[in-house]
Amino acid sequence: MPGPILIKLGGSLIRQESGKLLRQLCNLIASCGQKQSILIVPGGGPFADLIRAYEKHWDLKEETCHFMALAAMDQYAYILRERIPGSTIYALGSLERSQSGKLPCSADSLSSSGVRILLCSHFLRQVPATALPRSWETTSDSIAAYLAKQLNCSLLVLVKSKTIEPTLLEPDIDSFFHQLLPLPMPAWFINGTDPESLQALLETGRTHGIFLPPGNCRAQVQP
Repeated sequence: MPGPILIKLGGSLIRQESGKLLRQLCNLIASCGQKQSILIVPGGGPFADLIRAYEKHWDLKEETCHFMALAAMDQYAYILRERIPGSTIYALGSLERSQSGKLPCSADSLSSSGVRILLCSHFLRQVPATALPRSWETTSDSIAAYLAKQLNCSLLVLVKSKTIEPTLLEPDIDSFFHQLLPLPMPAWFINGTDPESLQALLETGRTHGIFLPPGNCRAQVQP
């Protein structure tokens, strides 16, 4: 049985079209989740933007802001739980002491169909800084790629609020993302303002956007 599909939903999508676009994306994810296992990694969005503002005002350390941003992702998770019909919250727990860095859940527990929205902060606070830097270098982009590896996902999808460049560089993608390449699974970078592109990918495995083949460090434009 193939592993779950991991979708990172960008936090900036919450602002698009007064929330109508996010509702549309959430409804199609719910529909596709009836036939396959879908895991959602929330972005930080306006919650993370507020942290950046406080960082400047209070001269906060980047590590402090990193942990605050993880909590911001959890806040967005609860919004998505309310917007994705039939979805559930799935909290990632503590690291297994016997195998540092291993997620405390089995592949079987995530293989059944349905949409699970991941609460990541508790687990990610325990991940060594050598694996995921505790700074703005690491955003939900790298976190999604890291978790996709850990959970043996069959597909990684990063849903953005715009079309990005195939170079996968800042400001489109965080600076640590390239350190996680190559990925063992295919990855797509989708413009979320075109929900049909995400629907096509989930239903057919192909769409238009930026495609990163497994085992590769160079992305391709798929028209």
